[in-house]
Amino acid sequence: MMKRRILFLLISFFAVSNSFSGTFSVAGGNGVVSGKKADYMLFEKVGEGSFSFSADSIALRGLKCYKITLKEGKLDSLLLAASEYTLSADSQTVTFNDLDANTGYLISYLDYSYGDPLETQAFSCVVEYQPVSAVTFPTDTVICSDLELTIEPTMTYFNEYGNEKMIDRALSVKYKSFLLKGEFPSVEEVTAEVEGDNSVTLEIMPYVNTTFEVTDLTAKNELKMDVQPFVTDSFYTQAVVAYPYMETTGKIEHEGDEGTDSTLHFYATFEEAKENATKFRQSAPLFLNLYSYANDMSNHFEWAFVSGDKAKTGDFQGAYTYFGKDVNSFEITEPSLHCIELTVSNIRNDSVCEHRSYACMNIGVSQLYVPNAFTPNGDNINDEFRVGYRSIASFEISIYDQWGRRVYQSDDITKGWDGTFRGDRASIGAYYYVIKAKGTDGVDYLRKGTVSLIRTKE
Repeated sequence: MMKRRILFLLISFFAVSNSFSGTFSVAGGNGVVSGKKADYMLFEKVGEGSFSFSADSIALRGLKCYKITLKEGKLDSLLLAASEYTLSADSQTVTFNDLDANTGYLISYLDYSYGDPLETQAFSCVVEYQPVSAVTFPTDTVICSDLELTIEPTMTYFNEYGNEKMIDRALSVKYKSFLLKGEFPSVEEVTAEVEGDNSVTLEIMPYVNTTFEVTDLTAKNELKMDVQPFVTDSFYTQAVVAYPYMETTGKIEHEGDEGTDSTLHFYATFEEAKENATKFRQSAPLFLNLYSYANDMSNHFEWAFVSGDKAKTGDFQGAYTYFGKDVNSFEITEPSLHCIELTVSNIRNDSVCEHRSYACMNIGVSQLYVPNAFTPNGDNINDEFRVGYRSIASFEISIYDQWGRRVYQSDDITKGWDGTFRGDRASIGAYYYVIKAKGTDGVDYLRKGTVSLIRTKE
């Protein structure tokens, strides 16, 4: 009969208010309070711990203390005798010793701050710390990304309504993966700090076979315990990843064109690649050497090349496709937007992990840029008469002095005249040039004019 009356009172307490003006604190032993609301108090050893509750600037009048347990989803309560807790001389702080694990403690008191007494209560659940005893991961399925580790045992607490909840652990997980370091990838050690109740998901996938070294940071940093890491059995990865890299051979765009990048960057999505296409603007004909730089689990490589409208929409259906780990001297001549999709996969036992990377580039229409003066004085600034260009397939230049002598001739657009003739410095003055060129887009060029040779230092 007494127990039923206490349960009724308990429900009434919860109905009055779930807020309180006071603070839980650890009075003895090794323990921590979970946040401002003190949903639970975690002790290394509950039997050696104690806690206090202090009201804010008011005496704990009409104090009643209860011990609450959860059995088969129902709350069971026990009213504590005054001899089982200690009330401070000013009646502001109540302290509990001889704690029980997985037990809630309810403090009920009357608050006269607003005139009429307001029945107020505070509740917190006492939990004993349980060290990590097992860390498991799926072994019967292929995991391509977002590997989940399950942590055992699970620590739980229950709130004043009897709802059981899991306690999050802060963990440090150390393992190995295949990561991009600088320009080239390599096997590197990863240390991730994660938090979860009984499971955590690794954002960086282990792309190599590895063990996991798991350290409980809740115990180490909050409880200040000397904890040893838990080391798992080996995880055998099936996941694939690639970090494509490009080298170019051929003619780079003229130096005067801002925004030119000599490296082709790959991105995780087509949208990113297309958005950054203008950062790579080079001159056709362009020859690409492409390297997949994939992890050891990758055994299938598919390079898809599209241009024009298909490149604008990211449509790789029916694209020109090359199968192989690397691509050597792939030629691009058409002025257009060009995009590449690399798909690496792991084809084993009817299970496939795939990883895709994208890159886009703009190859501009053919153009010639002919300067009207140069200063071959050895200061490394405008020392050569050099023709700027974009997408030029063939090129010839002849330069003549005022007497009609040819002082320079070349069919290499990447080179320029240094202002010498037969090993001697040519005289200052005007020189006549004739340029014949053809763009990769079929445009023919015939440029004639004069260029001034100027020397500011003699």
